[in-house]
Amino acid sequence: MSSSSSSELELEIFQYIDGHQSDFIKDLKEWVAVQSDSVQPDLRKEVIRMMVLAADRLAALGATVNSVNLGSHQLPNGQDLPLPPVILGELGKDPQNPTVCFYGHVDVQPAKKEDGWKTDPYTLTEINGNLYGRGATDNKGPVLAWINAVETFRALKLMICLCPNRPHTS
Repeated sequence: MSSSSSSELELEIFQYIDGHQSDFIKDLKEWVAVQSDSVQPDLRKEVIRMMVLAADRLAALGATVNSVNLGSHQLPNGQDLPLPPVILGELGKDPQNPTVCFYGHVDVQPAKKEDGWKTDPYTLTEINGNLYGRGATDNKGPVLAWINAVETFRALKLMICLCPNRPHTS
């Protein structure tokens, strides 16, 4: 691929991202608002709700999504608590193409304003052009960014091939 067509491709990708930035931020805001704190038993339902949101986004891309039940675990007080499911998504099955695996988690550690947050940790907040919120960088934001990247490439009908001796886009 020539550097000229590479530059055109980059421009097309960045134009799409710029044009959909508000949608991407809206989705991140929705994800950050879910108090998917995996440490607190009373918030386990929120962790499971977050898993459903992630699975739904993958399914919207056309992925085959499976939710794998992991059972439950017993807390020191004897209470049985359901473990969040593991979400497995697969998009495409062409054995001629390489496989790319993305792994991430969408649960978060506890967060309270009195822990040092300047804003409500479950409200995505922009300060000086930066976005702050629990999970925005660990790890809801990165998981959502991978999904957004796949969405972008699918919307632009692009395929990136990491294989030698193959065209890089089609």
